[in-house]
Amino acid sequence: MIGLRQVENKWLLVSGCGLLMMLSGTVASWAVTPTRAIQAQHEIPEDSLLDIGIQILDPGMPKGDGYALEENGYFLDVRKSEARFIPVCLMDTLQATGHWGAVRVVPAGNDTIDLVIKGRIVESSGRKMVLELRAVDTTGRSWLDKTYKHVADPAAYAEEELTRDPFQDVFNQIANDLLAAREKLDLDELRRVRSVTQVKFAADLAPAAYSDYLGRDKKGRVVLEKLPAEDDPVLARVAQIRDRDDLFVDTLTEYYANFHAQMGEPYDNWRKFSYEEEVAQRKLKRSARTQKILGALGILGGLLMDGNSRESSAIRQVGVAAGALAIQSGMAKAQEAKLHVEALRELASSFDSEVAPLLVDVEGQTMRLSGSIETQYITWRQLMRDFFLTETGFPLHPDTGQQIEAQVPNENTDPTLDEEPVVSEEGPQS
Repeated sequence: MIGLRQVENKWLLVSGCGLLMMLSGTVASWAVTPTRAIQAQHEIPEDSLLDIGIQILDPGMPKGDGYALEENGYFLDVRKSEARFIPVCLMDTLQATGHWGAVRVVPAGNDTIDLVIKGRIVESSGRKMVLELRAVDTTGRSWLDKTYKHVADPAAYAEEELTRDPFQDVFNQIANDLLAAREKLDLDELRRVRSVTQVKFAADLAPAAYSDYLGRDKKGRVVLEKLPAEDDPVLARVAQIRDRDDLFVDTLTEYYANFHAQMGEPYDNWRKFSYEEEVAQRKLKRSARTQKILGALGILGGLLMDGNSRESSAIRQVGVAAGALAIQSGMAKAQEAKLHVEALRELASSFDSEVAPLLVDVEGQTMRLSGSIETQYITWRQLMRDFFLTETGFPLHPDTGQQIEAQVPNENTDPTLDEEPVVSEEGPQS
């Protein structure tokens, strides 16, 4: 009987310590195989390379008082920064695969691109990211409509400096999903997408001239009713304007890329401390459960061994020490996290004010565009319409001949758009 009780005591000690190790997070976790972005293995024909526009994301902030939101871990300025940061990460990933044409970060509302990606940040912290994304081509065909959920790779945070994005697997998975959708289309379908984009851009400039070139099929997708003549001089002019528009968008993309680079260090620090703080909080919750289990083990241990034994005392001390360390770590990290939030807040609030006015040449006149990136783009597109229609003599509307106003993105999807466009004439370009 004594021998059996000694065996039971040892079993209880080993089981209890093993359970405590699991609860305190000291047991090694299973390694997760990383997701690799599929690379192009051969050169893709140029006429089947689709251009991609990644719109600035909806920050996805819940409604409520700013202070209360921050108490619950929601920071508006951080989310606004992430709404610009994440599209650049995805752009870099897609460009690196070699499967696509030009990949750009574009303001909301730009839909005259072969494939447009838009979405919303559902959740974002140093530990977890949840994105709702949708990709639609210029015909209206949906390529992607999916929610991506991912827990950060802890190995990235283990390094002294972040040399890789903890959520790179998310961007790799999105790239692979888009590739899978593209591979379902044959070469003719890809070419049709490019043709529709070309005519849609022309119809955006001159609805009266090109709106009847487009129709819709039974599925509601945009189709070409007819093609402009290859030697159409107006279409040639449209192509020139589109090239200039691409260059303008490239300039805007550089602004986003520069912001991405400036944001890198403070954002990496914020994510790292956010990750550690969240892990500490999870340990605190597990610690509370540990105390209950210790109580149960103590009762059971009293039946099987001396309640004052060294083994029983050691088990209790493990739980208390783990809880104290978690509390101390959580308080220190929370204080440091606030410093990085302030750095991101300053960066986000200064982004629009630091965007330099752009000087653009429009028919020999140098025009100065002021305001945010999004506002400058809307103003640019309206200038292109005005000058094109003045040059060609087409009415602005196919039915009424009235002015067509540029569509301003909904403020709920782009909270950075808060001023009126400003255009000034600088005089003839020398």
